[in-house]
Amino acid sequence: MSFLSPLFLFALFAVGLPLLIHLLNLKKPKRISFSTLAFFDELQKSTIRKIRIKRYILLILRLLAVACLALVLARPFLPPVFGIGGNINQPTVIAVVVDNSISMARIGSKGPLIEQAKYVVEDIIASSNTDDKFIIQVTNGEGKTSSILSPAQMSRELEKLSVDKSGNYLQARLEEVIRSLSESPFQNKRLFVISDGQFPADDELSSIIEELPKSVAVTLVKLEDAVVQNTFIQSVSSTTSMIGKGIPYQLQVQVSNSGEVLAANQFLTLEMDNETLGQYPIQLGPGETQSFSFSLNPEKSGSMNGKLTIEGDEFALDNEYFFTVEVPDQRQILLVSQKQQSAETKMSYTEAILDAPDNARAQLKYNHINNEELSSVQFGDYDAIILDGLSTIPEYTFDALQEFVQAGKGLLVFPSQQTDISNYNAFLDLFNAGRIVGVVGDYASFNRVASGTELQEDHSVFSGLFDRKEDEELRFTNPDVYYYYKIEASSAGAGLNLLTLNTKDPLFREKEFGQGKLLISTIGNGPGWSNFPVKALYAPFYYRSILYAASSQQGGFSAHELGNRFVWTGKLNPNNTKLIANGEEITVTPLNLGSEIKIEYNGQEWHPGWVLLRDGNKEFTVSANLPASESNFLAKNTLEELQATNSAINIVDTGQQNNQEITQAIKSSGFGREVWHWFMLAGLLFLILESLVSIYFKAETVT
Repeated sequence: MSFLSPLFLFALFAVGLPLLIHLLNLKKPKRISFSTLAFFDELQKSTIRKIRIKRYILLILRLLAVACLALVLARPFLPPVFGIGGNINQPTVIAVVVDNSISMARIGSKGPLIEQAKYVVEDIIASSNTDDKFIIQVTNGEGKTSSILSPAQMSRELEKLSVDKSGNYLQARLEEVIRSLSESPFQNKRLFVISDGQFPADDELSSIIEELPKSVAVTLVKLEDAVVQNTFIQSVSSTTSMIGKGIPYQLQVQVSNSGEVLAANQFLTLEMDNETLGQYPIQLGPGETQSFSFSLNPEKSGSMNGKLTIEGDEFALDNEYFFTVEVPDQRQILLVSQKQQSAETKMSYTEAILDAPDNARAQLKYNHINNEELSSVQFGDYDAIILDGLSTIPEYTFDALQEFVQAGKGLLVFPSQQTDISNYNAFLDLFNAGRIVGVVGDYASFNRVASGTELQEDHSVFSGLFDRKEDEELRFTNPDVYYYYKIEASSAGAGLNLLTLNTKDPLFREKEFGQGKLLISTIGNGPGWSNFPVKALYAPFYYRSILYAASSQQGGFSAHELGNRFVWTGKLNPNNTKLIANGEEITVTPLNLGSEIKIEYNGQEWHPGWVLLRDGNKEFTVSANLPASESNFLAKNTLEELQATNSAINIVDTGQQNNQEITQAIKSSGFGREVWHWFMLAGLLFLILESLVSIYFKAETVT
């Protein structure tokens, strides 16, 4: 056992104070004349002996209590190998993981946090023995090799350390370092993690550290909390997923102030294809978020690249946000109907809806087949599939249709009056979309059994469809329904009714599944079901529903979050595809999926910006940004949580310490474990025992 503050061991001389007091009380008593000793005749020698024993016990307890207090002040610690089979005389391999994310560029009272981290690493090197070896790793950007380094090599690597605007790979880097420690031949192993605590996922560090082998001594070094005003873009979205040429939409931008001071005299600017389209002033209090809206109207198809810039912010590393809106030329629709139909059941208006738009401006292009041709179709060639009036849905398509929706595509289902309910329920179960529990009315009876009275006005399908004043009540001609399937909705997952009957049953319902959506109509598209086809709402509603189903749930945004593996699927020539990021061309080997290709790349070196994919004929752009958590300096600190929940981990908080104190704390935490609290508890126990002996030891009792 060693001591961090050995000078306080001089306090052990205070142990002599109780002894001195005891000795002074043993001085020879004065002789005093007394009238008689008759009342003391019963005082026995055994009673005198008990008094002496009590005094000795109290003296010992007081001596121990004072000694424990002196040891607490000296801050004793045990070598980290104590109890884990190590040998303090053997060399040690010391792994150091340094957070080099953008938050480490903040400037605290002792300078930039990244420079403070370097100082801590220098202390670790200085506190090591000459035979010790090192491993250094960073959280962001391209990782180090995790090779074993000498102290001199470690110092040279430390000079190269800098803040990196690339993604955060904390979990992967820690796992890599742990593997290197496990495979090293050294008996003694240490791990230091140095950070300001601003990690993208709070539970990553905790779960990894808790699973470390007991033979590895872990120290987390928390740097000071640097107070910086930081305004950043929290998110970008659109009011609708139905983005296309000539279709106006609103771009919604969420801006947050993650600093502890007011954000004022700042501006948010939007650029699209290098042209400035709008600007807003920003004034936000600490922790506040504000939404800004920009009106956009795409004039061409393809990738539209936009950039949002915050001007006047104190912290500038996250002031740019890149986005890409993919505007399709046309959306491909597969219309599937029953092969053998009677003259009555052939009367479906779905095809008429798809043919209605002006061919020059049509957003939808469809291919019409019958149900027996489904086996020869590549579903991946289409953005949405319409099952129109099928009496049974072929079971061999169940899995393929489920994967189709899960991948982000849309599926619309219009029933047949001869629907096999058990077959449909088996299909709906795949999507947790509820079940058909009955039939209401008679087909082609033209007797009203229900009316469509409610619609989800704030849904994308209805966005901009009604021209009315803000305070004006919405009115539309209610369709009468003669025959419909009663669906009992499932409570699992997100789902809502776009149109609802006055019986509270759904007329048209959406169920999200995976990245896509399933749209279910409880009536078919023929005159025998309802008079909906003659209502003004019918054609625009069904056309927009098909357009909505064929639109990506991400609203046309093509985005990649740095820190994750880059994965892209699309239609490019696999033999000529090029990937370009940060101005450099990257060689990739696409996976050929038939109608599409799939590209994967780690992208660890990428900075915020755009990633370009092209094959010589077509090209696509994907935006790349850091996660918002990298900019949120008010987020809960991971290291503080670990300190409260895991006592086996050494925590060094440099915020309130000077350089000398930091050096001492590093020495004790990384190369030993403080045990002063043991002596604190022992001292309290001795004082409690001293009080109990004083109260309950009745040595003076006369027999």
